[in-house]
Amino acid sequence: MDTFILKAFLPETFFSLALLFQLIVNTKIVNDLKYNFPLIEKEVLYQNLFILFILVVFLNDLKIEGYLGTYLLHTDATISFVKQMFVVVCALVIVVIHQSHLFQKINFTEFYSLFFLSVLGLLLMISTSDLLMFYLAMETQALCFYVIGSSNRSSLFSIEAGLKYFISGSFISGMYLLGVSFIYSSLGTINFNDIALLLTFDLVSYSTDMLFFFTIGVILVIVTLLFKLACAPFHFWSPDVYDGAPLYGTILFSIVPKIPLYFFLIKFINTLNQLTDVLSPILLYCGISSIVIGTFFALSQTRLKRLIVYSSVAQTGFLIVSLSTMSLTGYTNSIFFLIIYTITSLLIWGHFVIFYLFSFKTNTFFRKESNSLFLSTMSNLFKYNPLWSFFFVVIFFSIGGIPPLTGFLSKMLIVFSLITKEYIVESIIIVVASSVSVYYYIRMLKVMYFEPIKKIQLEEFKINYAENELNILLIILIVLVLFLLVTFYNPTTILLLSQMIGLATF
Repeated sequence: MDTFILKAFLPETFFSLALLFQLIVNTKIVNDLKYNFPLIEKEVLYQNLFILFILVVFLNDLKIEGYLGTYLLHTDATISFVKQMFVVVCALVIVVIHQSHLFQKINFTEFYSLFFLSVLGLLLMISTSDLLMFYLAMETQALCFYVIGSSNRSSLFSIEAGLKYFISGSFISGMYLLGVSFIYSSLGTINFNDIALLLTFDLVSYSTDMLFFFTIGVILVIVTLLFKLACAPFHFWSPDVYDGAPLYGTILFSIVPKIPLYFFLIKFINTLNQLTDVLSPILLYCGISSIVIGTFFALSQTRLKRLIVYSSVAQTGFLIVSLSTMSLTGYTNSIFFLIIYTITSLLIWGHFVIFYLFSFKTNTFFRKESNSLFLSTMSNLFKYNPLWSFFFVVIFFSIGGIPPLTGFLSKMLIVFSLITKEYIVESIIIVVASSVSVYYYIRMLKVMYFEPIKKIQLEEFKINYAENELNILLIILIVLVLFLLVTFYNPTTILLLSQMIGLATF
């Protein structure tokens, strides 16, 4: 193999070695009784941020483009940019998770090694154009998530969440391998470039059975990807797993895998030029069902965590609906929506963690385990912290699609792309479902602004808001909120970047 091509994957090589070195060093430190929480927790945080910073620098300076084998792994300028965007998101997630570790007094340094191992799998997922290599990357990420989901051994809910995740994930992995075997038995390859080349010929003229088994294989692979993205009707695992997992696990599951999985899904769809008429309705109605199911199940939720989970199911539906158009415009709009959705998720979980931290400092409802947050917990929050209440208005109105916020723009673009494809009835259903979803966001704001206090007292809430140890997280959240406000008026840069990423998937 040409060693020059191997230099194109120097960032992944560095990241693998850094992960191994960090695991060995931190294990030695943890076993030394001279060190203890929170010293090692903060030390590992700084290690991780430094490693991710170096990784971004390597990816930015990488000028070599190439591929290993028959496009088993490949890299170019756009893939490097997607990886940089993904690594920045991971760094922001680490800051949020570190704060959740602090208030729960968790000294779980092995979490960061598991987190980095899953990130390595997701980075390979972005680079691959081979179904078997994707399976290895997917399982690397999934095995780490199974352990993280069940890591709170003192909680039956966490153990149940990890077990459900493992069983459902193992079942769907079997379906994926069955689909890959059908594709290989039909075409003799599982490489995207070879599949795209073979599909330029009319498979029906060779064998109807060949096209039939190939179509079944493709559907099974797409079902696996929809399952991993928690898109209805394959979302059944996500509410229980996300709700039962520890808070740091829920934050990780709901944000980190989305960008690599969706990028791979777009690349896979683009290779299937003969199956457009079959796949487009499947993706469209899966996306619509995800929007409807996520919206209407969220209406009955009283726990904030489950409400956010069902809301994320509905948001995933918009991604899949836009993908069903199978056009560059649809891909561009969906990637734009994904960027906005990722930023909004970071804001939601960041505020979620901050609320727990303030509750811990005021000793209102804190115990060693973090209690469930209910909507009534936010009663009359505006009286004690107007600034944070305003942040909630911006975040939830953006998710609900209220102008002048970027969430409205991202949803509007997706609906327009459907209308141009003459999906009029489907567009009306999506608009109606989005209108219904505004109800539970407004209900939350009603609780914060107009309902009397029901459960906890937050007299010291406003004072604690400016404590020094939260400055980093608060600055990040403020910048992201401003981004949501500004992007609505000047979305050109983000749209151009989204179009560039969409073009790279062809």
